[in-house]
Amino acid sequence: MKSQQLNEILSNSKLGSSEIVNLLNEYYLSIQNKNPEIIKTVNRVKIKLGHFEAVNNYLDELNSFIKIKDKQHLLSFLKGHSIQEKKKIEIIFNKIYPRLKVLRSIITLSRSGTVLEILKMWHQKYRKIRVIICESRPMFEGRLFAEELAANGIKVELITDAMMGIYVNQVDAAVIGADAVLKNGHLINKVGSKALALFCKEYKKSIYVVTAKSKYSEKEIFTLKKQNPNEVWDKMIKNLSINNVYFEEVEKKLITQIFTD
Repeated sequence: MKSQQLNEILSNSKLGSSEIVNLLNEYYLSIQNKNPEIIKTVNRVKIKLGHFEAVNNYLDELNSFIKIKDKQHLLSFLKGHSIQEKKKIEIIFNKIYPRLKVLRSIITLSRSGTVLEILKMWHQKYRKIRVIICESRPMFEGRLFAEELAANGIKVELITDAMMGIYVNQVDAAVIGADAVLKNGHLINKVGSKALALFCKEYKKSIYVVTAKSKYSEKEIFTLKKQNPNEVWDKMIKNLSINNVYFEEVEKKLITQIFTD
């Protein structure tokens, strides 16, 4: 049963990295007394999800508590993690709110747990916010995001990624998350983020990034990684190749401001 729980976490391709970390933390809380099992799974998670900076940083911190071999310290770390994550969101929201409170509509893409919580908190203060969400091919995380926001009473419009250029000029700003922030200040996020940033520059719209410090990386170079082409189109045609990438780099000069904890 526990192995199935971990497999579901490792295979989840729609949640943001911060939410994956939260799921991992819940999983480790459930096996807190099985130190050998924790060590075994940490290595497995690192191989599968170590490219996510938040996951990598979490596992490094978890490892430091495992090495101490003090169950009480490990338990305190695991229990305190969820509390700290909530505090981080509140800090980020308080920093970005002076910008948000003058806006009435924003555009975003993919699905970010941090953006989700920020928008929910903003909606508590201003009920009429309008959110445009790109569906975010090929895994359509934007659809999931749109459903969640709508369920929270937020007015949402879902568009295709190709319609982005039409709608950027109709909103006040863009708000996105981040999968990583490189040492040089460049952003790594879901593919489409750079196009959104370029459209914002063209139409003189601000593009804000909300992300935890756990996403900050010591790396300065991002390597594009190709994913399963069948997710784009599962058809074999002679002389036709299909490319599929999830993440891309956005230069810091294209970002208006990053808000973090």
